[in-house]
Amino acid sequence: MELIDIYDKNGRAIGIVRDKKAPLGPEEYRMAVGIWIMNSGGHIFLTKRSMDKSYAPGKWENPAGHVQAGEGPEHAVIRELFEETGLTVREEQITLLGCSCSWPYIGRDFGVRMDVDLSNVQFQQGETCDAKWVTFDEFITMARDGEFAPSLTDHMRDYREAFLEFAGCPGSRELDFLTVEEQR
Repeated sequence: MELIDIYDKNGRAIGIVRDKKAPLGPEEYRMAVGIWIMNSGGHIFLTKRSMDKSYAPGKWENPAGHVQAGEGPEHAVIRELFEETGLTVREEQITLLGCSCSWPYIGRDFGVRMDVDLSNVQFQQGETCDAKWVTFDEFITMARDGEFAPSLTDHMRDYREAFLEFAGCPGSRELDFLTVEEQR
């Protein structure tokens, strides 16, 4: 059993701790975190979800996971990155890119710039099974082709501009299709 804090839609813990799999009320949220890694060549680091996952098996995403009870989002994203890839970063290296809210999740997404040799990535059994670097154009193609876990694109809608700036493509319209209002 993995215990998590329950949050309101503004990201404030409401003083309730539950099992991660327990149902939530309509005004209760779980907090998820993710981290984007960009290398010195401007490539984006992605991991592939294990085929053993019940949600989005075999889909690509950024390293991500849930905030555990009593844990802050910065600590959680550092822990998740290490668990899923064996990669380590320090809190002062990461930058908050944005927040998202899509019931039942609120999200905190971070960025870090670092070069990673893919041969040094250690996959977490049952969680991750592959990793790769992609260019921004390859990232866009993957998004359009539905190769990402839906949670990645759902959450990115809320911090798209910050992600584009982090990726070195400020003002790009290439991810406009991720925004709900622009799909109507």
